[in-house]
Amino acid sequence: MSTFWLVIIIPVSVVIITWLILRSGHNYTVQDTEAHAVDYAHQIREGHGGMTLFLWVCFIAIIIWCIIYLVQHASEFSVIFNH
Repeated sequence: MSTFWLVIIIPVSVVIITWLILRSGHNYTVQDTEAHAVDYAHQIREGHGGMTLFLWVCFIAIIIWCIIYLVQHASEFSVIFNH
């Protein structure tokens, strides 16, 4: 991969990831957080949110990366399964 594409891909990726992170909390209100919160010994209150678009994108990217990695290194992993 040429340096030109790295210079283009890295800033674009950072912008997209930052946008996803900033956008993820918009649909989940404070009232939703309070309604789904769990109370521990009346001292600590932990709120639970839904799966954000940022997390979905990260999980999908990790799965795609794992599949590509396993395909590219299949010969190395075949040693494990042939014994």
